[in-house]
Amino acid sequence: MRTIALVIALFSLTTVTANNNNNEDKLKSFSISGKVVDNNESLTGVKILLDGKETMIYTNFDGNFTLENVLAGEHTISFSLITYNNKEVTFNPSKENNLEIELETK
Repeated sequence: MRTIALVIALFSLTTVTANNNNNEDKLKSFSISGKVVDNNESLTGVKILLDGKETMIYTNFDGNFTLENVLAGEHTISFSLITYNNKEVTFNPSKENNLEIELETK
């Protein structure tokens, strides 16, 4: 009886450990940074949305942006500025996340 209880306990511990490792990968977060340009000219004040509404930021004076604490997995990043066509990019963050986005005038 003790042997059966020991085997069950060890099996349960192994299962919990495996599930925790899988959850840690899903909870890993990244930073995504980049620059938004038009013909190599920096664009200031571009509105950037992560997954349609979760996070909204704007590019700085040099056209640079940084999205912090983006969870692992596929995301849609939207870029919009008046007089420019909107642009959407599907992105899966990893260790190095540096984007250069070019917008086109309408």
